[in-house]
Amino acid sequence: MTEICMGILNSLDSYIVVVKENGSIFFTNNSWEKLTEQLGITKNIVWLSKNYYQYCHLLQTESNGFASQCKQAVAGLIDGSSTEFTLEFKAPSVVGEVWLEVTGSVVVFDKERYVILNHANIIDRKMYQAEIEKLTLTDTLTHLANQKNFNGFFFNEWQRSMRNGSAMALLIGELDTNMHELDSNQYRNVANIFKCHARRVDDLAAILDNHQFALILGQVGTLSYESVAKSLYQEISQLNLLSDTGQEIHINIGMSSAIPTLIDTSDILFNSVVLALNKAKTSQQEHIFSHYPTIIFKQKALIRN
Repeated sequence: MTEICMGILNSLDSYIVVVKENGSIFFTNNSWEKLTEQLGITKNIVWLSKNYYQYCHLLQTESNGFASQCKQAVAGLIDGSSTEFTLEFKAPSVVGEVWLEVTGSVVVFDKERYVILNHANIIDRKMYQAEIEKLTLTDTLTHLANQKNFNGFFFNEWQRSMRNGSAMALLIGELDTNMHELDSNQYRNVANIFKCHARRVDDLAAILDNHQFALILGQVGTLSYESVAKSLYQEISQLNLLSDTGQEIHINIGMSSAIPTLIDTSDILFNSVVLALNKAKTSQQEHIFSHYPTIIFKQKALIRN
């Protein structure tokens, strides 16, 4: 590699490592030393002739299989089955978060193949993507989970409860008024009460597309979720919600729980809660109803000998 090539690589902000076919390090640029300092790696390492794959554990990536993935990707470049590759991993740092994107490309010098491994810190891009993803999963008015977020969480909790043989519960609340009769502050106050009852990683408070409030509770029994429903109703009643015409506003709550099995899908629980909510909305006296799922055994075709 000529001095001109080395000078170009040293001028780059990216962290460059050039390896031979067997992974032996042939060159590192000046920025590479800066990266290793950020990762808390000693300055005394002489990188030349060290095997890149054997030193991947210093990048805190060995547990994620990065070394084997990179070795396989480099082999693809060397044998010509691919022209480039990109790998990503998050690395702990002593000065701030580091998320490296490693791209590989092959060069030929003096009839020998080398692979240039370009390490770029893309933490800003990752944080931006995370913020965008958060916005797509959050209701803009209440900052609760939106319908998309609810659907994913509900399905995952159903699957997890099925594996653990544990019960999960769902509560859906609906105010007995039209949205335009309730100001945004009152709406957010109701949302905050639901949010306060989603205290564990197994719980989620959400806003559904039809302006209903939902609360998923994992790992619960009958008494616990009924107690939550009563607390929700009492706390929301204490808000003394009034419509723009001065009419008192209540919340109706439907609830149910189930221990998921292989017999049916999560719809069985959701539909039970909708039935309970409809009962609460049509009742003249009670605002909280529960409805236990009815398990429907699906018919199986008979096999005749």
